[in-house]
Amino acid sequence: MPTLELETMRCELDGHLARLRFNRPEALNAANWAWVQDLVSATDYLAQSTETRVVIVSGEGRAFCSGLDTKELAKGNLTIDWFETWERGVIALANLKAISIASIHGYCLGGGLQVALACDLRIAATNAVLSIPAVREGVVAALGPMRLARLIGAGPAKQLCLLGHRFTPEEGYALRIINEVVDPAQLDERALAIAHELLDIPFTALLHTKEQIDAAFELDTTTQMAAFIVAQEDCLRSPEHARVMEEYRAMQTRPSQEKA
Repeated sequence: MPTLELETMRCELDGHLARLRFNRPEALNAANWAWVQDLVSATDYLAQSTETRVVIVSGEGRAFCSGLDTKELAKGNLTIDWFETWERGVIALANLKAISIASIHGYCLGGGLQVALACDLRIAATNAVLSIPAVREGVVAALGPMRLARLIGAGPAKQLCLLGHRFTPEEGYALRIINEVVDPAQLDERALAIAHELLDIPFTALLHTKEQIDAAFELDTTTQMAAFIVAQEDCLRSPEHARVMEEYRAMQTRPSQEKA
């Protein structure tokens, strides 16, 4: 079984089935700079695999992905290059010539939910916790709000993105963000069952159907990306973002001060 081992994730190929596993469990698979670069490398690897027809995306440990690494955020390491690289990996995942399944458990916050939204199908365990809280950190959730609006409509997308509240898998299912909700013990088994059902369906028909559905909502990603970069630069320069970062830094130094 060919495997691409990276610092924060690994990609396993097994015939027509591939598994992309986020592997930074000590940080709840939070996305640091290495993680963002690894996502680009992993999606490039999958894109080059002519055998791959179905991809299951999951996280090792107690979470799918808890979003942006707040340590990177507080240090001011999240430059425009960081966000461009991030979205390049997410776009590549969405554009794979394969059907992707997000197998979600534990925290699926911010960037984690953005990755899940880039997949074609989403299965969540009952213990999953979801949100897209970027505005509360003074930034834009890359192209996540656009993907969410295309999936569930502008009204519900605005409610989730503008308030940034956490929601349950059952609430996600009611909004049609989540396709199925299962017991945590059954999550991997169910993801594999759907993957094998897809593998039994003629792949050419699946791929053309995916591309047709995606094109139905295409609003010129290049234009959207350019607008996002301008918006993100404005956010990173804003006093609101600076204030949130100062609060993060204060929280991170507090435990060491208390120990002293």
